[in-house]
Amino acid sequence: MVKQEIRDILAKNEDTIKEIVNTSLLPELRAAVRDSISKALEDLIVDPPDVVNTQKAGENYISQVSKEVQNPKTDLPPEIGQLNGRYFYCIVEGSESMNFGKIGIEGNEVYTIPYNDLSAVVHNCPAEPYQSEDEEVVKNWVLAHQKVVGAALERFGTVIPIGFDTIIKGDVAAADPEENMKTWLKEDYENLVAKMEKVRGRAEYGVQVFWDAKVMAQRIAQENHEVKKLDQEIKSKPRGLAYMYRQKLEDILKKEMGKKADWYFKDFFKRITPYADDLKVEKTKKTEDKNNQMLINLSCLLPKDQSKKLGDELEKIDALEGFSVRYTGPWPPYSFV
Repeated sequence: MVKQEIRDILAKNEDTIKEIVNTSLLPELRAAVRDSISKALEDLIVDPPDVVNTQKAGENYISQVSKEVQNPKTDLPPEIGQLNGRYFYCIVEGSESMNFGKIGIEGNEVYTIPYNDLSAVVHNCPAEPYQSEDEEVVKNWVLAHQKVVGAALERFGTVIPIGFDTIIKGDVAAADPEENMKTWLKEDYENLVAKMEKVRGRAEYGVQVFWDAKVMAQRIAQENHEVKKLDQEIKSKPRGLAYMYRQKLEDILKKEMGKKADWYFKDFFKRITPYADDLKVEKTKKTEDKNNQMLINLSCLLPKDQSKKLGDELEKIDALEGFSVRYTGPWPPYSFV
């Protein structure tokens, strides 16, 4: 009945409503849109940083290139400024000028820029970051980046991967980003050679260990004397008092769970360490199943021929009641360069 009354009111006042919209609401809406467009344009014309590197779009990417170069692209002729950047994928060993073909982000042609016995793997691009509000677009860019680094790893055997969306700009005088790329390789040469030596013949592997929190809580309830005693006392207490006892029981369980987690973390870390040349403890992540909690998250650098031995040890952990393991790799050593 109320809906019908509303319809009747709207029908009787249709002309009045249209007039209000046309004279008041639409002008305000247009003004708001104009302001938003103006603000967006202002943001776009701000000079980009000398080395462009947006926030990491994937896990375990290394930081941006340390050498800054200068060249506002607006000072360059249009035909030069349009491709006055080099998208930077990785560094490989070798002085060979090589073309990988059109395997880069958005089908760009990927090639090497050599300096001495090192080469940068790049593609030509505008001197501005790859940005999109579309998560699927960004995901495809990241996958393309990883594909190029993987191709370089397969071709050269060892790579120093560079973080997603790192772009080298040209300078005003030479208008040549390749010269800036070579200058950076020259100035950071010793550091890059040391990093190359560290990762040569090695790859990165991910190790994540999960535990079933429900299983662990039940185990503590069976093994811990204080927990067992409180659990029995609750059954004989009035409802109000039982509630207080349950709160105390939950606090004790939480404390004991923390102790157990710390003990297992140290035990598993000790068991994994002998198989890796280097380890990094990463942040644990939430899972969709609240009972299946990530206990340990490691990035491991090790020779590829050691990966099976580590896998055998992880299988022993996976076989423990209440535990599961995720073992991934080999990956380019993003976490260790």
